Amino acid sequence: MVLQGNDERAGSASTPVAGVDYPTGLDELATWFPDDRACLAYLERLRWPDGFACPACGAAGEPWRQSRARLTCPACRHQTSATAGTVFAKTRTPLRSWFVAAWYLTTQKTGANALGLQRVLGLGSYQTAWTILHKLRGAMAPAESAPLHGLVEVDEARVVAAAGAGSSRRPPARGPLVAIAVEVRAPRGLGRVRMRHVPDASDRSLMPFVRDVVS
Repeated sequence: MVLQGNDERAGSASTPVAGVDYPTGLDELATWFPDDRACLAYLERLRWPDGFACPACGAAGEPWRQSRARLTCPACRHQTSATAGTVFAKTRTPLRSWFVAAWYLTTQKTGANALGLQRVLGLGSYQTAWTILHKLRGAMAPAESAPLHGLVEVDEARVVAAAGAGSSRRPPARGPLVAIAVEVRAPRGLGRVRMRHVPDASDRSLMPFVRDVVS
């Protein structure tokens, strides 16, 4: 884990660097983000890594802090927040629940679903869990967005559906072939992912995919 040691804004040598450090487990997630205040502070550091700058007039300096996490520019009185323009904007769900939901969505190897998220967050409403997942998925990079860059690993795999419990039907021996490209982060971790169905694993099939998704 990379820690912010010399930056005076960190306030503590154990403060995670927004956009650089990410929790490596659920226990660390709970330690870093015990409440909405910690989540909001992380978002502010992510949005303004060099300190607050008014999005309206560009003035830098400590903003006036109002209710409902609003930040007011002392120069032009423009109001904004760290959540403005994000999936968290105007949400009534605690930020910490959003952070846990993001963790759940990105760590489930078999895929996340609203019912599972409802149980994880202890929500009384299935609709709330579904809405959170829908917004988080919508915020993820679509296939036609910026190409992958840096160190990228490419491989292919066959997708075979598992038979349901009690089913007598056998899954097909050979499912469709999917090409997969993923950014490899240093010193550890993975970045964005791109996938595409390809007819076979030949260079003729894989190279167009690589040229399309990798810068």
